[in-house]
Amino acid sequence: MSKALILIDYINEICHPEGKIAGCAAMINQRQIVTKVNKLLEQARKHNCLIIWVSVAFDANYLEANQNSPIFSRAKSFQALQRNSWGTELLADLNYQAGELIIVKNAVNPFHATNLEHVLRNNAVTEVYLAGVSTEVAIQSCTRDAHDRGYIVNLIGDCCASSHLDFHNSSLEMLKLMAKVVTSTDELF
Repeated sequence: MSKALILIDYINEICHPEGKIAGCAAMINQRQIVTKVNKLLEQARKHNCLIIWVSVAFDANYLEANQNSPIFSRAKSFQALQRNSWGTELLADLNYQAGELIIVKNAVNPFHATNLEHVLRNNAVTEVYLAGVSTEVAIQSCTRDAHDRGYIVNLIGDCCASSHLDFHNSSLEMLKLMAKVVTSTDELF
């Protein structure tokens, strides 16, 4: 059985205090999530786990953004999430290693209109470990979709963040129906 660690939207625009839509920055900092993710990455690499980074980004004209989406309309009004900008770069303190795959998405769900499914199937992945932001949006969407695609889903709850603690906690509780909620200190991979 092959495993993948999927890290979702740990980008400056959303997670850095100076990001234009930095709703998750406070929880990222308060809970020392970057430190936890870096330790998680060490563990995943030690066990030869496939590591996939996911980032949401749009061209400057926002033609790829769903014009009916409240989230992406807000991003457009702030001129946020522009591809190849500081805002869509991974947080600088994360231990990204050259050669690790970064998948760019134009939707909330990392599976939607990306090659994520193709990469997972080509690498015989049957079990996924998810972490990222925001718990109530991208993490919920990815967890549900991965579940419905037949993957064994593990949600690393202490490496996820939200703009609201209540949203974070209720999301983790709801997702227990489709995923095993674990922590970064558990024996994973």
